[in-house]
Amino acid sequence: MGHKLLVTGGAGYIGSHTTQKLLDEGFEIVVYDNLSTGFLDAIPRGAIFVQGDVRDQKKLSDTIRDFNIECVIHFAAKLVVPESVTNPYMYYDNNVGGSVSLLSACREHSVNKIVFSSTAAVYGSPSQNTPITEDAILSPINPYGQTKLVVEGLLMSGRVAYD
Repeated sequence: MGHKLLVTGGAGYIGSHTTQKLLDEGFEIVVYDNLSTGFLDAIPRGAIFVQGDVRDQKKLSDTIRDFNIECVIHFAAKLVVPESVTNPYMYYDNNVGGSVSLLSACREHSVNKIVFSSTAAVYGSPSQNTPITEDAILSPINPYGQTKLVVEGLLMSGRVAYD
């Protein structure tokens, strides 16, 4: 069999489609999702499912250990922009706190291959220079975009500190 990957948020739209493609390519996939916005029926046949919250570092650590995870693709996040404006703490708790839990569990088990699903919202709403390129100025205008930018910073900080 192929490499073992953990897909957080794998019961969501993008996560489930990515999971299917990876399964088609011969990877062994463990989907980790709390089903708060994802659907059990969306998880492709052949993937292993672990129901858990991305903020639960112990469960993430146990999952990484128990399934010998080598790589992580991190989709798990709250992503409704208007809701992020009315309830920003929930977004920071889930998106940033959950990412800290995941990255800590990965570090505990020496998993250093991580793909993070960020968003164009980290660039704000540029009125010029479209399409937006990755060297555009980072200036999110809502808590959702801010949380994704914070996680990008966490990934860079972790690389410097732990690699």
